Formats: sequence, structure tokens, C-alpha cells
Amino acid sequence: MLVLITAQTGIYAQNMGVSLNHSISIDETDLNDPYDSKFFRVRGTPQITVKTIFGDITVVENPGLGGVQVDLYVERAFSLWSGTRSLDNYRIVMLQRGDQIIASVEDRRRGSSRQRGDVRFHFVLQVPSRASTELRSVQGTITLEGTDGSHFVQNQGGDLVIEGVRGEIRAVSTTGNIELTGLSGNIFAKTVNGNIYVNSNSGEVRVRTVTGNIIATDMNGTLVSATTSGNITADFIHVSQGIYMEAVSGDINLSIPTENGYEIQGRAMRFDLAGINQTSISEQSQTFRERNLVLRDGGLPVQLSTVSGLIRVTETN
Repeated sequence: MLVLITAQTGIYAQNMGVSLNHSISIDETDLNDPYDSKFFRVRGTPQITVKTIFGDITVVENPGLGGVQVDLYVERAFSLWSGTRSLDNYRIVMLQRGDQIIASVEDRRRGSSRQRGDVRFHFVLQVPSRASTELRSVQGTITLEGTDGSHFVQNQGGDLVIEGVRGEIRAVSTTGNIELTGLSGNIFAKTVNGNIYVNSNSGEVRVRTVTGNIIATDMNGTLVSATTSGNITADFIHVSQGIYMEAVSGDINLSIPTENGYEIQGRAMRFDLAGINQTSISEQSQTFRERNLVLRDGGLPVQLSTVSGLIRVTETN
């Protein structure tokens, strides 16, 4: 796209009441065709590393592909004053070393240019059913779907969306929500400023946020969760090893199935245990801030704690 801005254009803008003290940005996005594409054939389980500065990363499972397809899309926004659109300022790497696949974008410059994002690089990958990934973006959404392996996903700003993945999953964000759906294995997720959504996962799930809520639904396994400023809500289909939920300034809401026995230790300012069938309680004790219950002769440990919130526990058939 060729854009001409003349003095007449400036006068017209002033007459329309448009301030010319700021840069004028024109979106030149064309994400229909990739800037670069490469196909890497692999024999074993690929180890895939993807890193970008400003931009999204999408990795999806394609069992019949027989390798790894990497597509890079470039999104450029022209700014009058920045002059940062040239791709010569970036080092683009797409290569293979055995079963190791590397796709990355690095900024050759230093300083304020790293914080602009006038050029965004989006990676889209198709991978086999078994693959391990390391995905990093400074600013952008990262999506990982399918595959069985070891996965590390990290960004500073943007959401992390992980669905249908098997194995060990680690997800870390500074400012963004984390969505974990249909995962199985050992799952670790942490965000500083954002919510964490966990749905239909099985295995051991450990999640933490500083400012945000944790919502876990249709859980099957173990949950270890903590938030500083936010609520935690969890409902289980099956509990395997135990439940740990901790909040500082927020409520805790837990729904557990009646198929198991539990040893519940709760610490809070307020309790709502009306959702527990009284015939399920075999032992109980309480102090000013603590309630301890044994349901159906005990078994699975359940530890719940909030400094200034409410603990609510219900049972479901």
C-alpha cells in the first residue's frame, strides 16, 4: 500500500479538528499470505522452539503431516515518526537441527524500539501428535492445541490458551489470562495479573495468580491453587490425591463428589457448610477461625484457607 500525505491533507485534517501532534498510523496488515513458510520432516519426536517479540504464536496438532510446518506472518503498521517498519531491523530464523526445530524473531536494535511493536510477527505451526515445545512471546497471545510432550509457554503480555495437550505443561504470564482446557498430566500455570480458567482437566494441576480469580470446572485429579487478590471456585468430578486452595482477600467455593471420604481443614473468617449432608460428617471440630470436618470416615486431604473471605463447601452426587 502506497500512502501519500500532502500539505493539503494536513490542512483538511486541521479543518476537521484532528490534532497533528500525534503520529498517524495506517494498518498495512495482510495476514492472508505468510511472509515465509518452511516444512521440516522429522523422524522422532520434534523439539520445537518458537520465540517472537511482538506477535502471536499458534501451535496445532496435525497427525497426518509427517513433520513440522512453520508459517510466519508479518503485520506492519506504518507510523509517520517511527520509521520502524523495515524488516532489516530484525533477525528471522527458521531452521532444523536433527529433530530440533527453531523459529524465532529477534530485534537487532536496542532501546525504545523494543517497546513499540510497529511490526508484529505471528507464527503458526502444525506439529505431529508427539512434540515438545518451548513458546515465548514478549507481547502476544499464545495458543497450543493437541500434542503429547513437554511444553513451556511464556509471555509478558497477552493470554495463554492451551487445549487438549497431554504431558507436562508449564504456562507463565505476567499480564494475561490463562485458559487450560482438556489437559491431562502435570500442569503448572502462573500469572501475575490475570485470571486462570481450568476446565475438564485430569492429573495434577497447580495454578497461582497474584491479582485475579481461579475458576476450575469438571476437575478430575488434584488441585493446588492460590491467589492473593481474587476468588477461587472449583468443582470436581473425581478427586485423586487431594485439594489445596488458598486466598488472601477472596472467597473459596468448592464442590466435591460424594463418592470419596475427605478430611477437610478450613481457616477463614466465615463459613458456609450448608451444602454438606449432615449424615456425611463422621467427625467435626471448630475454633474461632477454623473448621475441621471428616466426611465418610476421611481419606482425601482438603485444605482451604482465606484471610478475609468466605469458605463454602458443597457436595454433589
